[in-house]
Amino acid sequence: MSEPVSQQRLADVFVDLAASRTDEPSDPTGLLTALAAHGTEVLGGCAATVVYVPDDHASPRVTGTDPALVRLARDAFDRDEGPGPQARRTGRPVPDTDLTREPARRDWPRFAGRALELGYGRAAGLPLRVGAHTLGALILLGPGSAPLRPDLLDLGQSLTDVAGCVLDRERRLAESRALADQLGRALTSRIVIEQAKGTLAAGLSISVGEAFELLRSHARSHRRRLTDVARDVVERHLQLTPNRRP
Repeated sequence: MSEPVSQQRLADVFVDLAASRTDEPSDPTGLLTALAAHGTEVLGGCAATVVYVPDDHASPRVTGTDPALVRLARDAFDRDEGPGPQARRTGRPVPDTDLTREPARRDWPRFAGRALELGYGRAAGLPLRVGAHTLGALILLGPGSAPLRPDLLDLGQSLTDVAGCVLDRERRLAESRALADQLGRALTSRIVIEQAKGTLAAGLSISVGEAFELLRSHARSHRRRLTDVARDVVERHLQLTPNRRP
């Protein structure tokens, strides 16, 4: 039996997960690797593997400390069997399951058989929730036949929930940055168009409305973006006149 993990070490693990960042929300490999490593470390001798499937059309991303278990988890998702796919599909934890008994051998034939060959007799799956969606799972395998303790499963779910919160935070930050970029580009375009309208109105002694129609007409007839036409006018690369025909 593994040694108990100190409260300080558990606190450090939670802080490490909560402080994690991802290079891109679509590629959270570093965070998932940390979750698998910490799970293997603190969950009482269980082997932890993490599977992340951002959408139904994406290939599963599997991380873990044991290459054989990574292959097992990937194969299980390809076959849609085992506690990982079930937890991801239902959004609910898959409880401690004896892999030697009939239900597991019937419902997860490939997964159960291969896990037993690797020396693991128990399995559980904990959903990885990101906001309102379940996008993966933490898969726990216990050596031998001893049941997985409920307190360790609760701890595993807490670790997984922290990782899910980090992923949701990074997703929201990415969306906020994208929105800010869109608003910034829209504001810049608006400023350039207003400058061009003023330039044309002053230079041609026409109204601001007529200046805008002149810009828009030229953009349409030349199949150009209005902002690009306005910028050329402001930078004196393009001269327009009310009577000009493209």
